[in-house]
Amino acid sequence: MSAVLNSAALPMPPGPISGPSAWYGPTLTPKPGQQPDWLWRLTDEDKAELDAAIRFFQASGAPMEAINRENFPLRGLVKKLEAALAEILQGRGFVMVRGFPVERYDTASAAIAYLGIGVHFGTLRSSNGRGHLLGHVQDVGADISNSNTRFYQTNRRLEYHTDSADIVGLLCLQTAKSGGESFIASSITVYNEILKRRPELLPAAFLPFATDRRGEVPDGQKPYFEMPIFNWHAGRLSGFYLRHYIEEAQRRFADAPRLTNAQVEVMDLIDQLVNDPAVHLQMAFERGDMQFLHNHQILHSRNDFENWPEPERQRHLLRLWMAPPGARPLPDRYAARYGQVTPGDRGGIIVPGTKLSVSLVA
Repeated sequence: MSAVLNSAALPMPPGPISGPSAWYGPTLTPKPGQQPDWLWRLTDEDKAELDAAIRFFQASGAPMEAINRENFPLRGLVKKLEAALAEILQGRGFVMVRGFPVERYDTASAAIAYLGIGVHFGTLRSSNGRGHLLGHVQDVGADISNSNTRFYQTNRRLEYHTDSADIVGLLCLQTAKSGGESFIASSITVYNEILKRRPELLPAAFLPFATDRRGEVPDGQKPYFEMPIFNWHAGRLSGFYLRHYIEEAQRRFADAPRLTNAQVEVMDLIDQLVNDPAVHLQMAFERGDMQFLHNHQILHSRNDFENWPEPERQRHLLRLWMAPPGARPLPDRYAARYGQVTPGDRGGIIVPGTKLSVSLVA
């Protein structure tokens, strides 16, 4: 390996990374009739426990943004959630939980259940400048050409990306008429493949990339932040990638540092890799599915989708951003996006006037 790759100015792993986080999609794709070990189903006992916790919280009279482990108590299910969190943070980086009976509940009750599970993973973080702890991933007819529009507000395909919190979760309330499949890829595998195929490009991925904040600008900050795609810190490789917003920063902000040819090339290679069926894993949401992803090691995407004509049947997912107190250490540069780097108290979007809240509509 060249001396450039080991430069102290660009901290990088000493070589390829092994372990459960360095997975390839085909090795995790179940055979027909089999259930993958990254998917676990809620039992009748789990569902009864969630139902009791929903009723307990509702009886407390607390607002949804005040939900915590005490007013949403879980007993036997806690051990399963602890095992899921360990898999997310220290294993493959994702789990899918199946079988939450959304058909039993109105949106408010389903939201309480999901928020309650979320606080057993970590503190809830705001996923937009309005302070929403509960996000709504649905097509609201937003114009993607508007510089303040977020892609999840449309029905178009999402490019592979990471979110601005340690963990992102999605609960499927309604599926689309067609499309909308989820795709995920290991950023660790992507790193290993770049190292194998084009090692001379890797240093460029450890340089800062100016990234558009989409109009959600914290007090005293620029309308973009600068973050490398790969970050090597405390013996861990963490990924952060939002190509569309990187390109928007180049287009919109004259003072944003210009991308080098190598930075563009390494993004091209990343996109080639994550879109390769030999690398990514595809999964389809069913109603009641809960997907949890570790943003530091998972890139995620979704297909275009076609909605049902009836508004009540249209694709609708609830989203959580979470910060576990036992999360990995991150370098100080993450504070530009995460606000700070203290585990359990980082991530999310806070701008002047933000007030944390829970909204049941997009």
